Amino acid sequence: MLNAPALTILLPLKHYHHTYLRKAVNSIIGQTCPYWSMLVIVDAEKVSTFKGLLQQDLTNSRISMIENEGRQLAGKLNTGMRHARTSFVAILAGDDMWSPDAVAVLSEHISNFPAIDFFHSSRIFIDENDRPISSIYYSRESFGLEDFLSASPVKYLLCWRREKALSFGGMDESLNSVGVDDFDFPWSMAERGATFMAIKEPLYLARDHRDGFRLTTHLPLSVHIQEIERIMRKHGASEARIRMRIRAAKKGYLRQCLYRSPFDKWLKEMLGYDPRRGGKASLNAGREQPSRSFGYTRDAT
Repeated sequence: MLNAPALTILLPLKHYHHTYLRKAVNSIIGQTCPYWSMLVIVDAEKVSTFKGLLQQDLTNSRISMIENEGRQLAGKLNTGMRHARTSFVAILAGDDMWSPDAVAVLSEHISNFPAIDFFHSSRIFIDENDRPISSIYYSRESFGLEDFLSASPVKYLLCWRREKALSFGGMDESLNSVGVDDFDFPWSMAERGATFMAIKEPLYLARDHRDGFRLTTHLPLSVHIQEIERIMRKHGASEARIRMRIRAAKKGYLRQCLYRSPFDKWLKEMLGYDPRRGGKASLNAGREQPSRSFGYTRDAT
């Protein structure tokens, strides 16, 4: 291994759960390979909050905090790409974790396969106490553009060539966080000829919980449907394929949504609804991808 970072970890933050955020950052600090850097990207009004939370971590020369220069989740990740000083970047959500050998495995692949633009690993889902609640979800070795019409064949851990992404502007900031990272973005990379490689090791530990805001659970179902439709129309999908995709999503991971619509969300909040008591029956049901949480949190597509 070279004594220089092979990649930069992008940690976009908005909402957060203190314990899970602490575990997420520690999963990077405790990597078996020390040659990494990390950028924590936050909105300007949240800088003081997160500087306080991560005060000790920011004394580490490999960890820096920068202000978001764009819009929503895509803006944070684009900001991170522009400020990174490594050829490859990868995402860590604010309450997920990387396996202890993730940097070592990614660095080895980056070195050994210089023609690859996008690496994506297998993953395991964990609960609130870090216990596995799934078997390994293996990364998909081969796929074509048409496969994105059914579901994204590229899942976390996502690690890609920064220059390739920035050549077309990076992630689409017109989208509202749902699917912008693990659906629209790899689809856009594939359309532009990016080369992909699946990593069989489960490098990503995705936390499924109800202890804080998560895109999959806390955004209303109607918002998820709207954003999936926008992404698919952007890539030229027919209305028939879009309807098929929505039906499959509603039978799968969208069963985790706690609210049907913005009005339903408002009403439940007014009545004191406790999100921690909702959606538990669907935690292990139809799980195409349980929600990720960026301090944001997992949009599953």
